[in-house]
Amino acid sequence: MRWIIVSNRLPLSITAEGQLSRASGGLVTALSGVHNDADQLWVGLAPGDMTPEQWAELEPASTQGYFPVFIEAELYDRSYNGIANDVFWPLFHYEASLIKYDPENWAAYREVNQTLAQTVAEIAQPGDLVWIHDFHLFLLPQMLRQLQPDLKTGFFLHIPFPSSELFRQLPVRHEVLEGILGADLIGFHDYSYLRHFCSALKSVFDLDSNLMNLIWERRNLQLGVYPVSIDTPALLAAAESLETNQVLERYREDKSYRYLILGVDRLDYSKGLLLKLQIFRNLLENCPELQGEVTLLQIAIPTRQDVEEYQKLRAQMEQLVGEINGKFSRPNYVPVQYMYTSIGFHELLALYRLADVLLVTSQRDGMNLVAMEYLVSQNAENPGSIVLSEFTGASSVLSGALVINPWDTQKASRSLEKALALPLEQRQQRHRSMLKFLSGYTASDWAAGFMETLAQAGEMAPSLRQRSLKSREEMQKELAPYFEQPLLLFLDYDGTLVPIEDRPEKAVLSTMTFGLLAHLAQNRKVEVVIVSGRPAEFLNSQFQDLPIALAAEHGAAFYHPIEKVWESQVWSDKDSWYASAEQHMADYALRVPESFLERKAFSLAWHYRLSPPAFAQYQARKLKEELESGFSNLPVTVLAGKKVVEVRVVEANKGYFVRNYLAQHGAEEQDYQILAIGDDTTDEEMMAALPDSALTFRVGEGESRARYRLRNQDAVLTLLELLGQKS
Repeated sequence: MRWIIVSNRLPLSITAEGQLSRASGGLVTALSGVHNDADQLWVGLAPGDMTPEQWAELEPASTQGYFPVFIEAELYDRSYNGIANDVFWPLFHYEASLIKYDPENWAAYREVNQTLAQTVAEIAQPGDLVWIHDFHLFLLPQMLRQLQPDLKTGFFLHIPFPSSELFRQLPVRHEVLEGILGADLIGFHDYSYLRHFCSALKSVFDLDSNLMNLIWERRNLQLGVYPVSIDTPALLAAAESLETNQVLERYREDKSYRYLILGVDRLDYSKGLLLKLQIFRNLLENCPELQGEVTLLQIAIPTRQDVEEYQKLRAQMEQLVGEINGKFSRPNYVPVQYMYTSIGFHELLALYRLADVLLVTSQRDGMNLVAMEYLVSQNAENPGSIVLSEFTGASSVLSGALVINPWDTQKASRSLEKALALPLEQRQQRHRSMLKFLSGYTASDWAAGFMETLAQAGEMAPSLRQRSLKSREEMQKELAPYFEQPLLLFLDYDGTLVPIEDRPEKAVLSTMTFGLLAHLAQNRKVEVVIVSGRPAEFLNSQFQDLPIALAAEHGAAFYHPIEKVWESQVWSDKDSWYASAEQHMADYALRVPESFLERKAFSLAWHYRLSPPAFAQYQARKLKEELESGFSNLPVTVLAGKKVVEVRVVEANKGYFVRNYLAQHGAEEQDYQILAIGDDTTDEEMMAALPDSALTFRVGEGESRARYRLRNQDAVLTLLELLGQKS
C-alpha cells in the first residue's frame, strides 16, 4: 500500500545551481513525521518552468518519491490564477465582490484537474490511498473515481468553506460539489466549515447528511473535522536554539518601547490588516498612557504583487500606517513599524519570543498556523498572549487565546489592552493549557488521523448493498425460486404504484396499473395489501371494488375486502393536538408560496413541492422542529418526507400496521413469501417490521434497508406483471 499525495504543485523548488530543494511547508512536515509501513508518492505540477527533459536529467535520488505533471504555462495560469485565485479564493473568504469568473478559465481548470486525474489513475496500484489537497483540485476526486472506481480517495480543504448562501453564488456550484463528493473521506479544519458544506449540499442538491457521513451515488461518504497542527517538537527546539537566541538578543538591545504587539500575515484582503491598524489606533486613542509605550510591528509578506486588488490594499495599508504614525509618533518612538517583506526563520522565531502579544485579525482564515507557532515559541516562564480573530480555524482549538470579532474594532482594542495587562500567572496558565494540546496533537498526528480514517472509509453503505434489478430478465432469474410459495404483497402507493406528482390529487392509477392489480387480486395464491399515507376516501376511489386490503394514513385505518368496511386502528386522543397542529401548519401554508395543507382523518400534511426550494426547505426544517418540540408529550409523530412535513397519530405507522396484520391474519404461521415495495422513509418502517425472509424493494434512490432496488415505477409494473404470471 502507498499513500499518494496530490497537491497543486510538488513541494520542491529549483536552486540557483539547478538542483531540487524540498520545501519545508506544513504538509511536507506533517507527512514526513508519520511513521508506518506505507510508502509515500507525491503527485503534482513540476516546479517552476521545468520541462520533462530537465526532470529526467536530475539525480534519481532527488526525484524519488515525486511524480511530476507537466502543464503548459498559459493553461496553468488560467486554472491557478483565473479560477483558484480569482474565483474560489475570494468567494471562500467572503469577498464575493472580487470574483472574476471567465468560462474559458473554468475550462482550463477542468483540463488541469483532468490531467492530474489521468496521471494518478495510471500510476495507482490496488490498495493505494489517495489524499487530494485543497481548492485547486476540487474536481479531481470525481474525475479520478470515474477512471478508477475502486481507488480509495480523501479530500481535504485547507481554506474555509463559506456559508451556503454565499456558495450558491458560484456559477459552477454543482460541478464543485459533485467533484468533492467523488472522495470517500472529506475533511475540514473546523466544524463550522463542515456545517456550511452540509448546508450547501442541502440547498444545492437537497442532499441530507448528519455531519458524520452521507449517502451519495450509493456510497457511504465519511465527513470529518481534522484541524491541522504544527511540528511542535521541532519548533520548540528551534525557538530555543543558539541561532534564535542570538537574533533575539540583538532585537532586545534595539528595543526602545515597553510592549511589542506583533502581526505576521501575507498581504491579503482575507487577513484583516486594515482592521488590525484600526484596532491599534483605537488602543492608542483610548489608552493615552500607552502612547510611547507600545509598538505594533506588522510584517506583511508580499503576495500576488501584480494583481490590482493587492496593489490597492498595499497602498491603503501604507496610507493608514502613515496616518497613525503621523498622529502618535514622538522623537525615538514610532507606533507602527511596517515591513513589506519576508523574513528568515530564526528572525521570525526571535520576534515571536520578543513580542508581548500576537494580534491576528483575519476576516476569514482556514486555520492560521502563525498563532500556533507564536505559542510554541514562547518562553514558558514569561509567555506572551494571543489576541485571535474568531474567524480563524485556530480559534476553535487555542482555548487560551483572547478571541475577538475584528470588525468590532472598539471592543477588539479593549481585548488588546487586556492582553497587555494580563498578570503573569494567567499568561502562564493559558500558555500551559494550549501548549499541552499542541504537544499532544502535532502536524503528524493530524496527517496520520486523516489517513487512518481514510483507510477504513469508502465502503458501500451496508444498507445500500442491494441488488439492483434493472431488467425483466434479471427479475425473472433472481425471483423465480420464490414464486413457488403463496405471495403476500405489501405495496406503497405514491412513488411506487404511481409517480410523485406536484399535487396529491393528480397521482391516480393508470389503466395499466389497475389492470395488473386486478389480475393479481384474482389469483388465489397472491394476497395484495396497499399500505399508503393517503386518506381512506382517496384509496376507495382508486381501487374501487378490487378484492384487496387497504391501509390508509400509514395504517391508521384498515379496509378488509371481505367485510368491506373501514376500521379505525387508533385508540389515542386525536383531539388533544389536531386543532392546534392544523392552525400552526395552516400558518406555514400561508407563509410559503405554493404550499398547501392536506387534512386527513388522523394526520395533517404540509406539502411544498411547488414552493421556492431554498426558502421552503428552511421553513420545512423549522416547522418540523416546532412540531416536535410543541407536541413532544402528545400521542403524535412528526415526519419529514419528500417535500412534505406530516404530523400523525402515533398509531399511524406502516411498521406497526404490517406487524399487526401478520399477527391477526395468521400470515406468520402460513407458508407465505412476503414482498414489500416502497420508496421513502415511511416504507422503511414497514420493511423493518418484516421478517428477514421477506423480499423488500426500494424504488428510486436513497438509503434503504431493502434487499433489492428498482429504478422507477416502470420497473415496479414489470415486477407486478411477472408476479401476475404465477399460477
